Amino acid sequence: MRKCLQVILIQFLILGLIVTMLPASSLAGAKPIEWKFGTVYPRGVSWGNVYHSFCENVKRMSGGRLIINDIYEGEGITATEILDSIRSGLIEMGAPYQALHVGELPAGIIELGLPGGPTKIVELMTLFQRTAWKETLRNAYATNNTYWLGIYFQPGTYVLTKKPINSLDDFKKLKIRCPGAYGKMLRYLGASPVVMAIAEVYTSIATGALDGVDGCNLVDHFDGKHHEVAPYMYPLPITGAQCCPVVVNMQAFKKLPDDLQTILEQAAIVHAVDQTTWGFIWEREALQTMIKEGLKMSPKPSEEDKARWAKAGRKVWGDYEKKDKFSKELIKIQSDFLKKIGY
Repeated sequence: MRKCLQVILIQFLILGLIVTMLPASSLAGAKPIEWKFGTVYPRGVSWGNVYHSFCENVKRMSGGRLIINDIYEGEGITATEILDSIRSGLIEMGAPYQALHVGELPAGIIELGLPGGPTKIVELMTLFQRTAWKETLRNAYATNNTYWLGIYFQPGTYVLTKKPINSLDDFKKLKIRCPGAYGKMLRYLGASPVVMAIAEVYTSIATGALDGVDGCNLVDHFDGKHHEVAPYMYPLPITGAQCCPVVVNMQAFKKLPDDLQTILEQAAIVHAVDQTTWGFIWEREALQTMIKEGLKMSPKPSEEDKARWAKAGRKVWGDYEKKDKFSKELIKIQSDFLKKIGY
């Protein structure tokens, strides 16, 4: 309940900020600017609707001067192509899932959330807004010809498998859709991680190409019906939260007048609130429904397995610190921040 109240309080504060800061937008008769916005979700799923709300908010807040058309996963570009499509200008903006772009933007994996990082919304917002974290990310994205517009938060990720995980040794040799740092953590536990768009997961598990799936919050698992083919959930999360960006092509952003740039950034804040509040509600609804439909929990891990799980997660930090200068800087900022707040 306390977390829920914190989120609601933050929502009211942000909405109040927008009311006081939002510039007037009224150039009647001017031809609107039209953009394309790539998303990682297929049409009709819960999160896809939230992205559509972002597009509607921009249209409303700009008085119709900026119209953003959302492109769902598989309807022109795939989830793995989003960042490159923004960089090249094929689309003007999008919400890439950083774990699918490891080679293009190593720092994005740290932004997404390494195992063992902060998990509470207030902590994450403080990290992004009151340290050099956001500035470092903007510099990293700029090397890809993109402008980091804003961040939004989704619930943490859990592994679903076809067979129960009785001990961590059961992960050995399992083929699990688990991209980015999550996959590296499972590799340290003996699994074989696979990078794959979420739309392909169900069929891959059903046909035996995969033994399980992660890199998904519980809402994603529910929307993808993963529990139908992988009905066992490991009770420990790989990460307690996911932090994903909204990114804009650099040239497209610079061409906008100042007030439309401000509107985009304020709409991104509203989008973050929507993602957070809906995620809080949907995660619980999804888990309850999946359990009713046959989802089972793998046995509670032993204290030894809990320690091995945490150790595998922290081992990943050293791997990503070596990727580039931005990754190294982000790891240091986060490590100092966690010490400061008592982790």
